[in-house]
Amino acid sequence: MKDASHVDLSAIEPLVRSSDLAEYRQGLERHQSGEWDAERFTAFRLRYGVYGQKQPGVQMVRIKIPGGIVPTPWLKTLARVNRDFAKGPAHITTRQDFQLYYIPLERSADMLEVLAAGGITTREACGNTLRNMTSCALAGACGRELVDAGKVAEQLARTWMRHPLVQHMPRKMKFTVSGCATDCGASPIHDLGFVAVEKGGKKGFKVLAGGGLGGQPIMAVEVLPFVIEEDLPTVIEATARIHQRYSNRRDRALARLKFVLRRFGPEKFTSLFQEEFDRLKNLPQRPWQPLAWRNPVEAPVARTPAGVVPGHDGKVALVIYVPLGIIDSDQLDALHDIAVAAGVSRLSTTRDQKLALLDVARDKVEEVTKAVRSIGFDIPAAAEDVPDVVSCPGTTTCRIGITNSQSFGLQVEKEARGQADAKGVSVHVSGCQNSCGLHHVADIGLHGMGKKIDGKPAPHYQLHFGGDAYSGQVGLEGPIVPARLANRAVALLRQEIQGARAQGESVRAWAERLGKDGIAEVLKPLAAGEGEDLFTDWGDADIFVGPPKAKGECAAPQVSTTYYTDLADDGLINLDRFLSSGRWPEALKAGEEATVYALRLLLAGYGVVTEDEQDAEGVFALFRSSKAATIEAVNAFESVLAERTSALVTGEAVTYREAVAYFIDTVGVLITRPKAAVVAEVGDLASILAVVA
Repeated sequence: MKDASHVDLSAIEPLVRSSDLAEYRQGLERHQSGEWDAERFTAFRLRYGVYGQKQPGVQMVRIKIPGGIVPTPWLKTLARVNRDFAKGPAHITTRQDFQLYYIPLERSADMLEVLAAGGITTREACGNTLRNMTSCALAGACGRELVDAGKVAEQLARTWMRHPLVQHMPRKMKFTVSGCATDCGASPIHDLGFVAVEKGGKKGFKVLAGGGLGGQPIMAVEVLPFVIEEDLPTVIEATARIHQRYSNRRDRALARLKFVLRRFGPEKFTSLFQEEFDRLKNLPQRPWQPLAWRNPVEAPVARTPAGVVPGHDGKVALVIYVPLGIIDSDQLDALHDIAVAAGVSRLSTTRDQKLALLDVARDKVEEVTKAVRSIGFDIPAAAEDVPDVVSCPGTTTCRIGITNSQSFGLQVEKEARGQADAKGVSVHVSGCQNSCGLHHVADIGLHGMGKKIDGKPAPHYQLHFGGDAYSGQVGLEGPIVPARLANRAVALLRQEIQGARAQGESVRAWAERLGKDGIAEVLKPLAAGEGEDLFTDWGDADIFVGPPKAKGECAAPQVSTTYYTDLADDGLINLDRFLSSGRWPEALKAGEEATVYALRLLLAGYGVVTEDEQDAEGVFALFRSSKAATIEAVNAFESVLAERTSALVTGEAVTYREAVAYFIDTVGVLITRPKAAVVAEVGDLASILAVVA
């Protein structure tokens, strides 16, 4: 077994670059000066983790935590920025990130600078990017693991951070890594999932792709039965290229990768994936540091771990119960000091909104537990000793939230404490259908919706039952209940579920047996509360007015000037990669793609619309007949075509590569200039070419 200490992640790609800060500050200044409109700035800032709240003038900032790994010093930095720039507590998300709220837009650049000084990034935490790469809750501590999934996720995140291919995808992509076949990373609900396995005496990964929740949940399918660790970056590239090639850029609601799976079906989707992977295999990638593999042992598995968990080398993981992931600045500071005193160098966030102290010496457990309890949290003896409740923020901050899921979740969590029938029953709450609270994969899931009572809008919850992220089962849809009665509904349902479990029946089997009518019968006692005020949501003072009309930023529109720029750069990178591998036809094709994207960028600047389905000659013809065909643009473009012909004749591509690069740079200059007064007409091309010759 290799020593994990040899892994040098700094050789890959840093989490923090000073250029990111400079770019963000410049973009903010352009927006504040009026140079950039709201749409362009929104697409820009989302890539830096700055997300608009429903409250005007303030932002939510999402901290990217690759693999859920939190070096202990980060706690101090998070406490500082939350105290100095934000308002209210921080929040651990179901994507293992931290979110901070109510940051004034004008102070956002200063906040990112403080985070960066502490080694923390927000880069690609939002937007149509490769989002945070998650891992198992107990990565690095679980005896069953073949490899530390957190470190794999962190290395993969760094490998693809800032790459032009993944900056402006049709929609976001969510990836995860599991350290063993138990798949605690929940691959079925992700766009891409890696599951560590051993096959034929070799250790590697099984690959699933095409999953996702939201309004139309679809479970991922296995696309590659086994790949070695060095091929993981190529798998990500194959996924991103399939997404870029086949996903819907016109309808944002249908632009996730899961709809490509639905469009082609599992067999064709798998075939396309394998073909793309084979095409890209052995091309140069960013450096890969070898992983440290383990020999696994038998260890207990908890769906939502909490408490004291046996780890490696005689140490333990202490999973802290943080209700709904809500943690304030003072608690972050205190946790930092507790971790330092216990000799803990890293923590991890979990998908069910908890924090784990890793590699704790056994003789420190009692001391740490006492200290954690003194700041308002708990390290229970077992996971079932605390409620299993997860929630998104809902209408507390979200523009598209319908119900106050967080306030409701806190009520459910409070009522569940000490209740025997609450043990082991997971309750996940989302403020809308988008499943940020993972309501589809809980024993009892609820998602917020509006429904009228006597002609007036009132907040309600749609119930779901028997979902499981690990086996890839979406919860069965149940009745709809008023939000103000939903806590009573949960209490009634928990009681029935525990009775069924006592007879050896799963939650799903129970729900299937009863059906909607049977579950409605269980909920009949709610009728006694129908005379109450059902028009005010949990935690709110105002009367409910119905679902919000504001648009969320999860599916922010594409801005062609950045989208085409990045894909032109990606084409140039691929030209180099194919050339270095001696794959001549594919190198020329990559050069052509780079040229086409550069032309589409130039045409967009003149208001000329192009389509993804158009072939190269069609785009070339559009350019030649447009006002974008200035003498400078035509000279650079025709040079590309001439050098391509020369490359085919001579077998040398250096000058062709430089012509493509020069054309991309020329377009970059032209789109920032006022439109040129002299425009080349189609009939003038012969004279222009004569000058070039």
